[in-house]
Amino acid sequence: MPSSKRNRVIPTSKTKKNHKELVKRLHSNVQEAAEKYSYIWVYSVENARNNFIKQVRVDFADSRIFMGKTKVMQVALGRSQETEIVPGVSKLQVHMKGEVGLLFTDREPQEVEEYFANYTELDYARSGAVASQGFRIPPGELHTAYGVEGGEEDPLPMAIEPTLRKLGVPTKIVKGKVTLEDRPDFSMDTEEGYEVCKEGDVLDSRQTSILKIFGVRMAEFKMDLQAVYDKKTESVRTIGSMEVDEGVTS
Repeated sequence: MPSSKRNRVIPTSKTKKNHKELVKRLHSNVQEAAEKYSYIWVYSVENARNNFIKQVRVDFADSRIFMGKTKVMQVALGRSQETEIVPGVSKLQVHMKGEVGLLFTDREPQEVEEYFANYTELDYARSGAVASQGFRIPPGELHTAYGVEGGEEDPLPMAIEPTLRKLGVPTKIVKGKVTLEDRPDFSMDTEEGYEVCKEGDVLDSRQTSILKIFGVRMAEFKMDLQAVYDKKTESVRTIGSMEVDEGVTS
């Protein structure tokens, strides 16, 4: 006898998102914010991390921050003078290329630029990132936080030693301490210790796992401002060059 299809429990994790609804919501929210706020900033993100972006949202609780499909945000603001939601905002289109976001705020430009110029955070690099520095595990008893300014050099717990060996690091337990084996064949050159990466290397998952175990952060989170639209003057300024679009004076 076939099982009843009534009162079936459908796990929410398996339900599909309504992408059309998400697109409509993003489009509507961008237009609403454009009509409300005095300034619209275009920004790009290096080494995006959700926890750092959440902090920016907290610091700019009186503003609106959007990250979504660039084309949807372009259409919402207007790609031409005929379709722009507020006068002059279509001039932002030239800056909305690639993975960018929008910040809508009433805060003065100097305050915004100072905040983002000073806001950077370090995090662990992910596979495919470029090593910002070389890292070598020194011989002897192993500690964490090598190469991290102000970091505490705590001894590595014994429980992590099998993981390091699986990652190719020649370690062993000596008197309850995790140590690097004294083997001449594991280093690529004559320097002491085990070389994990060189500066400029494209890191793989094995290298990033080792770097994380040792507390070495090489990914810098930063939001770079590209341009700003001023509703009062109906102008767009490119950050850095201080240029204003043709035909508009600031």
